[in-house]
Amino acid sequence: MNRPLFPLAVVFAYLFGALIVSAQPFTERLLHDEEFWGDGKAEVAVFKATEKRYGTLRESEVRHILVRENFAKNERVKANNWQAPGTYPVIKLNQVITIPTGSYRYDQGHSSFWRQNSGDLVKFTSITNDSCGLSYKHGTIDRVRWHYRAFTYWEGMSEIESKTPAPRGALLYDELPFKLRTIDFGKTTDFETPLMDSVIDSKDDKLAWPLAVFAVAETPQGWSVTVKHARGTDRFVFDKNSPHALNRWERWDGSSLERTQLIRIPYWKLNQPGDERYLQPGVTYP
Repeated sequence: MNRPLFPLAVVFAYLFGALIVSAQPFTERLLHDEEFWGDGKAEVAVFKATEKRYGTLRESEVRHILVRENFAKNERVKANNWQAPGTYPVIKLNQVITIPTGSYRYDQGHSSFWRQNSGDLVKFTSITNDSCGLSYKHGTIDRVRWHYRAFTYWEGMSEIESKTPAPRGALLYDELPFKLRTIDFGKTTDFETPLMDSVIDSKDDKLAWPLAVFAVAETPQGWSVTVKHARGTDRFVFDKNSPHALNRWERWDGSSLERTQLIRIPYWKLNQPGDERYLQPGVTYP
């Protein structure tokens, strides 16, 4: 007797992005909030952090810089002329990570870029300098097709390029600090979606999207989002009120981020001695 075809069809649909694994949990409300994006400033969050390297948790500082900018029509980089034909607005999150590690240190950065009109991730870049060398990664996303390139200092992965289709609704672990802020809080509880692992490291990455389970709950501290993924469990806590800034992040490996400062500033202008005061807890900007 022939076996039913339905289970195979489900697997096929999932692999090629035709199966929606959950109802849409995200909203464009924050993306379209011009009172938030239209003041000409960036949101800068400073976190007291513990980051695990070589099996040990290290005290460190992490900064998240969130800002809107216009992309050039064809290059997917910041436009020299933001009013040029074909430019379009994106939301950018820069994660700046500095970790003392024995006789040297890690300096890492990751940038995510989302189209403002949809919240879709269109590009990411990542760099690691761990005093042993430099590694750079670059990814662009067209609908469900990911184009990934990596240049590392490791043998066998000095230059990598791959193009891979992702399941519909796929997310990148490193985009979660902002992407989860666009959850339709108050209406969304649990959902599932494919999740690719972090690319913030010095080695090549494999493009794969195992399913992750997200649980959303309102707590006295704010909105809690628990993420159960292939490596373990993360827990994010966001401010209760919009724009739902990240307050705390507890990661699967025991590392954590706790916010100490949240400020809106034109940071690109504040590059003189003394301007670092704006990163201190409780300091305000005129």
